[in-house]
Amino acid sequence: MFFDRQIALLKQKPASQEAAFQLLADELVKEQCVNADFLENIIKRELVFPTGLEINGIGVAIPHTDSQYVKESQVAFMSLTEPIPFIEMGTNDKEIQVSLLFMLALKEPHEQLEMLQNLIEMFQKTGVLEKLLAAETIGEYQEIIQKNGLN
Repeated sequence: MFFDRQIALLKQKPASQEAAFQLLADELVKEQCVNADFLENIIKRELVFPTGLEINGIGVAIPHTDSQYVKESQVAFMSLTEPIPFIEMGTNDKEIQVSLLFMLALKEPHEQLEMLQNLIEMFQKTGVLEKLLAAETIGEYQEIIQKNGLN
């Protein structure tokens, strides 16, 4: 359900956090999952509530915004060939290098907490982040997601 549009940009090299957000938001707009204000509000929210996490030495970000900018729930994924800096969740200034992004576009507010918990649980499983980084095809990405009960 949250991954059925198969929005996954693999082995990308965006120049900045904002460029990465733009690429993912464009895909969500194309799939008619979000409205035109989604990107601007993702960027604004990230400045106030950073979403970077470092898990087993791999940086992950989970950018999201309020459900009012979402038409249909979906999660968009991006893996990077070169990490980009994000501020760590729960801090104002601790920078971490992020290689994986999961952009959440969730229509129902309760879905957000549930999805965050499910993603973090998946991230903590041995080898999952490494597999996500190594994925070369959308099929490989989908397989990792499905094996971890997220679909």
